[in-house]
Amino acid sequence: MTLAEAIARRLSADAYREFEQGASLKGLLKPFKGKGDLQQFAETILRLRARVAGLMGVMLTIMAQSPFSLLDLRLVVQHSASGTDFLRWRSSDFQRMGVQVWQQAMALPHLAPSLREALYQLEVNRVTLNLQMSSLQSLYRQAETGVSKLHAAETLFDLSRSPTEE
Repeated sequence: MTLAEAIARRLSADAYREFEQGASLKGLLKPFKGKGDLQQFAETILRLRARVAGLMGVMLTIMAQSPFSLLDLRLVVQHSASGTDFLRWRSSDFQRMGVQVWQQAMALPHLAPSLREALYQLEVNRVTLNLQMSSLQSLYRQAETGVSKLHAAETLFDLSRSPTEE
């Protein structure tokens, strides 16, 4: 089994199977009956974010092992201001960061083809996981904003009702 195949297996469709059961667009594209439904949706998003973070951890574990640990390339978690984690490439001396570090590693003439393929697979997974984390964070933020707006509407409605309506 090649390195790329081993990576693909660890971050395969099986790893995503749980996501399919817990998330779908039909959960988003439904009429929310109130802030409770929207809060539940936000909680689901948080659980999905934790699972994506777990897959990010798998990638960090892979990169910490040989032969990847021998390269001038590290995969690190960068914490955003919103509290979301993203995977970033760093040089081993931490002087450089970004996809350019990965591109330089890929351009090494002595890099074994199997290692080059494995690094490609890792980059595909990094981009995918970052996209998923970013999308989930955006949905979560929107859901939380919606809960706040529904709470404000509910409060105003309760205050505006006359005592005879109760």
